[in-house]
Amino acid sequence: MIVSIRTKLFVAIFLACLLTIGGLAALVQFNFKRSFLDYLNEQENRSLTQLGAQLLDLYEAKGNWQELENNPRLWNTLLHSAVRSSLFPANGDDAERPPPPPPPPHEREMGGLPSPRAHFAQRIERFSGRIVLLDANRNPIKGTLRPEVPENLHELVSNGKIIGYLGMHRRQRLTEKVDVEFADRLQYSLWLIGLLALPVTGILAFLLARHLSTPIQTLRNGTRQLTDGNYQLRMKPQGRDELALLTRDFNQLAERLQQNEASRKQWIADIAHELRTPLAILRGEIEALQDGINQPDASTFASLHQEVSHLQRLVSDLYDLSMSDSGALSYRKERLDIIALLRETLTLHSTQLQEQNLQTDTLGISQTPVWIQGDPQRLQQLFKNLLENSLRYTDKPGQLRISTSLTTTGIAILFNDSPPGVPDEALPHLFERLFRVEASRNRATGGAGIGLSICRNIVAAHDGSISATHSSLGGLEIRLYFPLEQGKTA
Repeated sequence: MIVSIRTKLFVAIFLACLLTIGGLAALVQFNFKRSFLDYLNEQENRSLTQLGAQLLDLYEAKGNWQELENNPRLWNTLLHSAVRSSLFPANGDDAERPPPPPPPPHEREMGGLPSPRAHFAQRIERFSGRIVLLDANRNPIKGTLRPEVPENLHELVSNGKIIGYLGMHRRQRLTEKVDVEFADRLQYSLWLIGLLALPVTGILAFLLARHLSTPIQTLRNGTRQLTDGNYQLRMKPQGRDELALLTRDFNQLAERLQQNEASRKQWIADIAHELRTPLAILRGEIEALQDGINQPDASTFASLHQEVSHLQRLVSDLYDLSMSDSGALSYRKERLDIIALLRETLTLHSTQLQEQNLQTDTLGISQTPVWIQGDPQRLQQLFKNLLENSLRYTDKPGQLRISTSLTTTGIAILFNDSPPGVPDEALPHLFERLFRVEASRNRATGGAGIGLSICRNIVAAHDGSISATHSSLGGLEIRLYFPLEQGKTA
């Protein structure tokens, strides 16, 4: 079963949002309970401080705790004043106010929550239930007696003498009904918000997954069309993200495939044309011999031999080109002097250059050795192809000038010949397979447009570069560049 990327994106985004919402809700709930408990304890600490100040005033006015022990209402008044002062510190006369009467039954709860008066009474009741007042000998005077002593037991000091201790048992958890109900209501609200957020999260996850998967699906459909041979397909990139970059790469791939398909068709047509012409001539010569039109003399055999040689040369060039295109040509690189190799190649072709009346200028060639890593056999083939290119396509008498230029990182070798030149629009295509400039490169010259393609592959195998431009002599300039061996010239 295939699960679509849209489904995977939806599930991933939805689960991520769900875990985030659940985690935040649990964190808020846990943090709220602790913070709420700290808030209640801090509020009661303020009440405890107020109560301690009032008890000191009472003791200093009476000189003992007897009136507090004999008057229970006074204790309640002090508790009421302390709680009220901590809640409303701006009201300075609260200590003189009597505590409010208990709320009537119908006011004790409204809508599930206690009324303000009932809530205030509950606060005083909870506060008094955990307060303990001890005398100087730690005997209880007022408050709730428990086995353990409160942790925050404060000394009451008057005139440098300890007159008693006031303490409060801190809350360890939410036990009062009103606090528990408040925390439960908040927890309920949090989970309710989380549940309400689920459908919103699902819708957003679906929309985002669809937004992300739509261009992927479009690319998938486009890839299927490319597989079926529709190389003219182009898609419009949207946005500036990785998907847009992928769409641009897809368009470049489609363009390259279209160019390769056109080149393949042209390649087949050119090969067929190159093979058909000599075969047609051979067939005509043989049929003429069969019909007795031509005689089997030396001239006829020479013509047949010329066409067979042309076919053999064409097949050999095609084989070399296919081998170099596929990287199957073997290269045995060694440290060699490229200047010496160039001069050796010129010496081997000197007779042919003189017979073709092509004057060769070699004064610009370096007189010192230049060492590179290369295959001498393949480099000699490279120089041979360039010389034959000038021999075939240069008007006679002509001129060929070969020069070198040395830098700290490499050596440039330039082949400049005399007219005819090459049009500007043909320069970028000279190294393409079977490309020929029709104005000058016709079959009469014997070229098939393969030699320069082989040259390009040989140069690339030596980490070099090759380019063509107009020559100062009026013809074509071929520029070769090879990196030096470890940057050395000798």
